Amino acid sequence: MFRTTCKIAWASLARRRTRSVLLVLMIAVSLTGLLLMEGIYEGMTEQMISNAIRSDSGHLSIFGKGYRLEPDLSRILKDSEPIEALLRDDSRVKSYVKRLKQDGLVATAHYSRGASIIGIDPETENRHGRLGGYLHQGEYNFGKRQRGAIIGYKLADKLQVRIGSKLIVSAQDINGEVSSSPHRVTGILKTNNMALDEYAVFLSEKQIRKLLGMKSGFSQVSILLHNEAQTGSLQKELQATITDADVQRWDQLYPALLQSRVMMEGFNLVTNLLIFCVAALGIFGVMLVSVLERLREFGIMKAIGTSFSEVRNIILVESFTMGFVGYGLGALVGFASLYYFKVYGLDLTVFGEAFEEFGLDAVTYALIRPSYFVTALIAVIIAILLSVIIPLRVIHKSKPIDTINAI
Repeated sequence: MFRTTCKIAWASLARRRTRSVLLVLMIAVSLTGLLLMEGIYEGMTEQMISNAIRSDSGHLSIFGKGYRLEPDLSRILKDSEPIEALLRDDSRVKSYVKRLKQDGLVATAHYSRGASIIGIDPETENRHGRLGGYLHQGEYNFGKRQRGAIIGYKLADKLQVRIGSKLIVSAQDINGEVSSSPHRVTGILKTNNMALDEYAVFLSEKQIRKLLGMKSGFSQVSILLHNEAQTGSLQKELQATITDADVQRWDQLYPALLQSRVMMEGFNLVTNLLIFCVAALGIFGVMLVSVLERLREFGIMKAIGTSFSEVRNIILVESFTMGFVGYGLGALVGFASLYYFKVYGLDLTVFGEAFEEFGLDAVTYALIRPSYFVTALIAVIIAILLSVIIPLRVIHKSKPIDTINAI
């Protein structure tokens, strides 16, 4: 019986070929748009978060007790060896890096700005978070004598400096006195992490220790994990083991980025609902017209003994056939489009300045998640079921004799 139902449904679709093709294309285009928006918007948000994690916070950061509330040199991690021993032996840890930070002032002959002075080992930083990949101008090093400085591109614009320009970096040392040292700009970074691009001045570890009068100690240990899902469990274990330090996740250090992710999820939900409604209305319109055109046909079928359930199955087979074909085509085109933008990126350089204000990359790389396609499939099934309720109700309430005589 099911084979007969499928034959009747297929014959009906073939008889109205143009309408069927248009409905399939409408579903396919809607799903392609849905998948593209989900993948690109989520990719945009994840890139912003990835920039912050790679360039600064890591998945976890360890600070001296109370350092985040009062960033004073007396609150830094004075002995990092026990922490390093823990991290080296933990298979969940991909890499870690130590940094020494102090707020200070950076000045040229004409301008001065508040800055975050950060002492790093450039090779270790590059292995850890590929910091050198953010190089905008110049070279990713401090020169032969380690007297260079690498700064954020927005700070460079405010100071109106370029590669080779001289800077005076000033900060309060370990004794509470103001200490200064001259440096030349060897590199300019563009991380799209606004905190670094606007305020960061990177110096070699040797130079910042000389500036601050310190022989040992670090302000921060940034940790990257192989699997981000293990961040919470590792944080609890480290915090329980290292009682004289604060262990914080990236979302605790950058709550605005976490909020951006939540907002983007909400935006995607609204977008999906709109596309779902458009697809449902399209299917509903086609199926309603199709049923109204065939009321006499259905009346004759009911008059010769065809049950309502059999007629209902014919309508459902027609609807699901068009829906699944449309879904398959939309999923195929959507996947191909997402894969292209995942590999080559979507170049939005024309909006580059606006994107930079929000810490977004001008070239956005899409994400591909199985959940996109599962959500789309569920949306198609629900849209089909909702769209055939009224047409089936019309058939159910119609009387065969009245329907045959009325047309």
